[in-house]
Amino acid sequence: MPELDDRILLWRNTIQLFHSYNRPDFVGPFKAIGFSYVVERHFLTKQGEERKPDIVASGESGWIILELTTQTGSKEPKLDTYKAIDPRNLNQYVSNTHDSTPDILSSRLSFVDDGPSCQIIVKDILRVEKEGYLDNQDLKDALGRAKGADLSKLPEIPVAIVPEMKSKEIRRGLVDIVMQLFEPNSDGKTSLQLVEEGLERLYDRIGVTEKRSLMNKVNNVMDDLIKNHLPEYLELTKEGKYKATEKFKQHHKTMGHIASRLGDWAAPGPQKTWDDSFASR
Repeated sequence: MPELDDRILLWRNTIQLFHSYNRPDFVGPFKAIGFSYVVERHFLTKQGEERKPDIVASGESGWIILELTTQTGSKEPKLDTYKAIDPRNLNQYVSNTHDSTPDILSSRLSFVDDGPSCQIIVKDILRVEKEGYLDNQDLKDALGRAKGADLSKLPEIPVAIVPEMKSKEIRRGLVDIVMQLFEPNSDGKTSLQLVEEGLERLYDRIGVTEKRSLMNKVNNVMDDLIKNHLPEYLELTKEGKYKATEKFKQHHKTMGHIASRLGDWAAPGPQKTWDDSFASR
């Protein structure tokens, strides 16, 4: 599922731009100008139409709308619809509100012409294209200073789930978290805990509706995992926790079998052997 790997890479590397690190010495351009952000929140235009951008961020100098995409087609039509968002909606989510229109950017892993909007390329080395379309000079300067940063050298953000994922994609993001259910002394995890761990730092940035939607998707895929892949080793308790059954006993062969079944569940088709996929962990 390379398209899923690309989606996670896109989100992880974009979110890095809102954070900073001492080792290596890195201050994300959005962090540098004090932008705080929310994810997949509902906004209205002045005509009362709903819009739901991927990321909206705001700071003292202005605010931005950021669209993340791995699609090969231009996002210009969608980006254009964001211009009509009423800035008064900002007070629901962030402390810095503005009367002005936002700067609109797209974030991609490779360049696609998204029309008259700034674009950041975050696959490996940070690139900034069409920054001349930005009105916020502080933002333009911060992106200029950050150009050329090697995002692959930064500590990996362990985001494994993003709000826009479909159920079949969520399986891939849950594999490592589900493996934790078979660790010694694991007390199991609820669907909310699975969502919280999968979203990681995005958890506090999205709304209740989006969390509930993800929980429903997690419940569905976990139900399939229990019934059709690991019925002897995984269960949902009366307390609403997913945990290992009493039949499960720690043994490398058992763990290999579980890992293999999880691989089949997450990515149907030919799989690597357990030794190839997990022995190097």
